[in-house]
Amino acid sequence: MSKKILVKILKIISLILSWATLSPLLLILDRRWKLLPKWLRIVLFVLSPMMLVIIAAVAFLCYAYYWDYYYPRHHFVKPKVVENIIGMRLPRYKVIEYDKDRRSFNGDYSDGFTLEFRKMPDDNFYDVLDKHFRQYIPTKQQLDSIPEDVTYIFSPRAEIIDSTVYCLERWWGNGVEAPKGESDRGDIIYRIRIERGSKSFHINVMSW
Repeated sequence: MSKKILVKILKIISLILSWATLSPLLLILDRRWKLLPKWLRIVLFVLSPMMLVIIAAVAFLCYAYYWDYYYPRHHFVKPKVVENIIGMRLPRYKVIEYDKDRRSFNGDYSDGFTLEFRKMPDDNFYDVLDKHFRQYIPTKQQLDSIPEDVTYIFSPRAEIIDSTVYCLERWWGNGVEAPKGESDRGDIIYRIRIERGSKSFHINVMSW
């Protein structure tokens, strides 16, 4: 490819970009380079605002897709994110089912995940899990000291059922500090449920 052709291609690309973003720049550049007929230059200048609207609409749709679908589906089940939220590292796992909730008008949702350990965890893992979760179980005295509707003050809060089912719930936002790496601008309830002897476990994420 000759240098002359390459320069012409670069000029055309520059004109396209200027048309899509800053239409007066299109007129200035083409008046200098004289690559387009006058009538086409005028037509493109008139259509340029429409192009800006299209770009803005596409950007908005991409933004909405990220926060409505990609972010909740992938972010809250990343190993490092789970570790930061519950306070301990889990063995390797994979997502086997994603139950996406319908979004309300203001963006509220409650998504569910079914995950599966790649290998059945050994007894040592459950012993560590048991010890870790027990530190987050509020005592009866603590629960009796606060109104029922503000139990989120105990966050994280754990429950162990018959030494086989381990549940942990964590709130953040609305004045409650977020885990490392999370934003406290949104209100989130994060729940995880792990059962001893089962390869699968569950995570539920609520946003309101």
